[in-house]
Parts: sequence; C-alpha cells; structure tokens
Amino acid sequence: MTEEQTGTLETTYTPIPTGDYKGIIKDVQAGSTPNGNAKLDVIWLIDDEGVREHTGMEEPTCKQTVWLDVDANNRLEMGQNKNIGLGKLRDALGQNDGSPWSPTMLMGQPAMVYIEPDKKTGQYSNVTQVAPA
Repeated sequence: MTEEQTGTLETTYTPIPTGDYKGIIKDVQAGSTPNGNAKLDVIWLIDDEGVREHTGMEEPTCKQTVWLDVDANNRLEMGQNKNIGLGKLRDALGQNDGSPWSPTMLMGQPAMVYIEPDKKTGQYSNVTQVAPA
C-alpha cells in the first residue's frame, strides 16, 4: 500500500456483449438484501475467446442472481410458485430430479447461458437464462 504508482486507472467496465455463451459455474454465494430477501448469486465463468478479447480478462465472469423463497428457518420452500428460478437452474443442469441436493453441487457445472445488460445500470452484464450445455 505504500508503493507509488504512475498512470491512470480505468473508470468504466467493459461488459460481456449480449448473447449466448458456454459457461461454467465458478462460485455460488448465498446471501440476502438489506431488506432480508434471500438470494443465491451464481458466478459464471464464460468460456469464449471472443469475450476474453473483448473484455481483456483472462477469466471473464458474469453473475446470475437467483431469488429464493425460504421459510422462517431459512430452509428452501417447496411447492407451487416457490423457487421457480432455482428450479429452472437445477433443471438446466440435470439436478432437479428429487435427489438430495445442496447449492455446492452447482459448482463446476456447465450450461449455455444468455447474457444481457443489467436493466438498472446498463453497465454490467447478467446471466438471465440458462439452458443445458
């Protein structure tokens, strides 16, 4: 922290262009919003040379936020209109068959992902759809 630097730093982020890409789940982070809404942030590594060149990143990543329905004990709720987003993700990965499951089982799983700009800022890119690889 005491080493002096010369030059300027970038002030804008180069987002991944809108489109379909092969992705691999790099990380999964459970959390909640300040108002207590439960969510699962799925970090996708995008395996595309054009994206690497466009962004200048060796490992371009993109986030998918999956909103969760949980009960008072923070357990996933099951049933009609509960955890549809998570069900779609698990289905695309072949993990929605009723077998014992935990979020860590998402790690390393490949899929085709659709990426588009963040609707609020337009600056960052988000995974908005997932399909089997």
